[in-house]
Amino acid sequence: MAHSHVLGISDEDYEYLQPLTCRRTIQAQVVDRAKILIYKAQGASNSAIAECIDVNINTARLCIEKYREGGVQNALFDKPRKGRSPEITDGAMAWIISIACQRPTDLGYAQELWTLKNLHQHIQAHASGAGVARLETISKARVGQLLKKCDIKPFKIKYCCEKRDPLFESKMQDILLVYKQVELQFDGNGEIIVPDDYKLTATVS
Repeated sequence: MAHSHVLGISDEDYEYLQPLTCRRTIQAQVVDRAKILIYKAQGASNSAIAECIDVNINTARLCIEKYREGGVQNALFDKPRKGRSPEITDGAMAWIISIACQRPTDLGYAQELWTLKNLHQHIQAHASGAGVARLETISKARVGQLLKKCDIKPFKIKYCCEKRDPLFESKMQDILLVYKQVELQFDGNGEIIVPDDYKLTATVS
């Protein structure tokens, strides 16, 4: 029967899902959904998965369908409803940038530069302690997208943040709030276009 077929997932998705099944600080439904995908990838039937995890078979079926339709993030997380907080808050975004702008050696690692994999693992491991527990389940691809959006390049030898300001997080949050208040547009070169009638003075260290 079709519902008992093995779910084909990528090695990257499997590597992302595996640790989520053991996390105790994230939502129980996210843990259950990660387990559903892992079991399905191993060839278990929907009914066996439902019995093993103690969920309704329709819950298992829906999770699997959502993965096939939109990937791992679509399967694990419900789409934000109107009025709900954004998936990645400004504070969480500021923390990610703060970590990316530190040398790994300053945080106890051997390497001089981050790799996306190492940065992603550090973010997941320390998110709860930093008060941004949602980032425990952020995907590696999502981290890469956020860094690209902010033009942060911690993986390149020519790019580094020297003499990092100890007040970086608070200043970054202030700037993110300004971004929310101003309708920003970008020209063909990626430069920000600010309306002529808007005066903005900001100093970033």
